[in-house]
Amino acid sequence: MSPRRRARGPRETAAGGWTSRLASARPNGLTSVGALLALGLAVAPARGDAEAATALVEALPPTIRIAAGWFRRGSDEVDVRYALSLCERELGFRGREICHEPSVALLFEAEMPARRIHVRAFRIDRTEVTRAAWRTCVRAGRCPPERTPDTDERLGAPQMPVTGVTWVEARAYCEFVGGRLPTETEWERAARGVDGRRFPWGNAWNDRLANHGGLEGRAAIDGFRFLAPVGSFPDGASPFGLLDVAGNVWEWTEDRFAPGAYAGDLAVDPQGPREGGERVARGGSWRSTAEQLRVTTRRPVPEGAHAPDLGLRCAYDD
Repeated sequence: MSPRRRARGPRETAAGGWTSRLASARPNGLTSVGALLALGLAVAPARGDAEAATALVEALPPTIRIAAGWFRRGSDEVDVRYALSLCERELGFRGREICHEPSVALLFEAEMPARRIHVRAFRIDRTEVTRAAWRTCVRAGRCPPERTPDTDERLGAPQMPVTGVTWVEARAYCEFVGGRLPTETEWERAARGVDGRRFPWGNAWNDRLANHGGLEGRAAIDGFRFLAPVGSFPDGASPFGLLDVAGNVWEWTEDRFAPGAYAGDLAVDPQGPREGGERVARGGSWRSTAEQLRVTTRRPVPEGAHAPDLGLRCAYDD
C-alpha cells in the first residue's frame, strides 16, 4: 500500500505492514489551548508551519495534570452507529462492504459498553514524544536509535513524533523520563474530558483539526500528507489541553487488549486484562480514516510491532 493511500489501522503482519481495515465548548475549570492563545502566550501555527508549531509547544507546560474524577468511558449503540456512518462516508462506494465486515464489527463492539469510570489523579504529556526528546534517551544508552533516518523528510524532523517504536521500547523511554505508559482509561479521560464527546474537540468530525488519512485526494486536506510536527493543530486540542491526541500517530498504552474487557472491568482505576499478547493503541494516525480518530477507538497491536505511524506519550503518577 502506498503512503498516499493511507493504511486504515494498526495490525502488523510478518511483512511489517498494517493490514486491519479499521483501525464545542470546554467545561469550566479546564485549561484550553485556545484560552492560552487568546492571552498571547502562544501563536497558533498555520497548517504546515513547523516553526510556529514548535513555538506553541515551547510556550506551554510540557505535562498536564488530570484531576481525579469520573468520566464516561467507551461507546454506546448511538456512538457506534455514528462511527459506522462516518466509516461508510470516508471509504466511499466500498464503505458499506468494508465497515460491516465481521472483523471490523468486533472492533466497534470492543468499545462497548459505555460506563462511568473513576480515575485517580495523574499527569500526562501535552504532546506525543518527539524525535528530539527520544534522542536524549538514545544518548543515555536507554533507548535504541530511531528506525527512520533524519533524511526522511516525511517522518524524520526533530519536532515530529518519534515512530517505529515497539511497546517495550516505548515503556523504557517513559521509565527513563520518570514516567510510564498511560493506561488506556487514563488516555481516554485525558483525550475526552468529562462530557462524553466523540473527538477531542467535540462531537462532530472536522477534517481540519487533526492529521489524518483518507482516500486518494482527501488524505492531505489537513495540510500534511505525512507526519506533522507536534502542536500543529491547537484548535483540535482536548478539553484538558492535550495536543494531537487524535491523529498524527497511534499511541501505545499500558493495557493488554481483550475484546470484552469493558463489560467486566473495574469501575475505579481499571488496569486492563492480565493476560494477552497484544497491547492497546489509541488515537489514530496520519494514515487513519476519520472514524478511527474518535477518542473511544481501541486497536490491538502486538508488543513487538513497530510502524511509521505508531508512537507514544507518557503519563506520570501525581
